[in-house]
Amino acid sequence: MYLAGVSVRRVEDITEALWGAKVSSSTVSELNQKIYGKIEEWRKPPIDGEHPYVFVDGVYLKRSWGGEVQNVSVLVVLGVNDEGGIPRNPRRC
Repeated sequence: MYLAGVSVRRVEDITEALWGAKVSSSTVSELNQKIYGKIEEWRKPPIDGEHPYVFVDGVYLKRSWGGEVQNVSVLVVLGVNDEGGIPRNPRRC
């Protein structure tokens, strides 16, 4: 929830409504610190092999960030190897 633009205070309120107990702001912060490292690791994988064909496209989506609706761009890149295949485990960046 916090990563989607929901404030720590709102996360506390939501967890209390769902589970009957609040999650402290320090717990929310600690979990965010842990998950940000995992997200960065996932976003920046090594790119192995050659990809002579690269297809790039983008799209704009409406997204709510902290209660405000904004246009957000999404870039999609697909690399194809010399055998015409794509990686078995494609990653998003």
